[in-house]
Amino acid sequence: MEQRMQRTNLTRRLVIWLLVLGGGYLLVFGGSSSSKPTRKRVAIEVATPHGTARGASVIEMVNNHAPWWYPAAVTSTTWQTGEAPHVDLGSRRHVFLPLHYPLDGMPLWSYLRPDVVRPDGSFPPGRTPTLVTFDDIDDPNTIRKVDPGAFEQTFGSGYHLVSLTVTDTRDPPSSGTLAAKFPVLHRQLVGLGERGARPSGIRGDLRLSGWRAFETPPTP
Repeated sequence: MEQRMQRTNLTRRLVIWLLVLGGGYLLVFGGSSSSKPTRKRVAIEVATPHGTARGASVIEMVNNHAPWWYPAAVTSTTWQTGEAPHVDLGSRRHVFLPLHYPLDGMPLWSYLRPDVVRPDGSFPPGRTPTLVTFDDIDDPNTIRKVDPGAFEQTFGSGYHLVSLTVTDTRDPPSSGTLAAKFPVLHRQLVGLGERGARPSGIRGDLRLSGWRAFETPPTP
């Protein structure tokens, strides 16, 4: 009887120690780890009848790696901050590369990976990020895609995409300039993307875009 009690007490102690050690391990090593931030300068050049228009922004990407004991489906997540690359074509015409475009479901960072971008910083055919424009820059409902190889169909004769390139940079991620440049568009989109937020007059297929499609973190 006494030996049985001793074995029981020993087992309890072992279990307690295992729990303590396991909890300490998870506390120290269990949290997700982040890779070193990667910053990319995304530049756009567009030929217009009045000359070449240029624009660029810096996107920062951080990859969070989940602990080994997490399910395989959630081993890592990539976060991006920055601002949608944009070029002003004049006459209230603008081209953007949204940070994410709900109608495609692909975030911009997924196009900026080394296995996608060519060594010279260009994109292979069929792997170009989504380009969009607004027929009326003050009306989010007028958003539409722009075919990278057919700018003339959208903007008219004399317009075409000269280059779309990605380069490494140490500059900080871009922020704030688009909200200041397009205050009317910003005001209409800032509430979209939040649960239950659906301003009247906004197209249903834009409900998940919001200002986050153009700038992160969103401007208060």
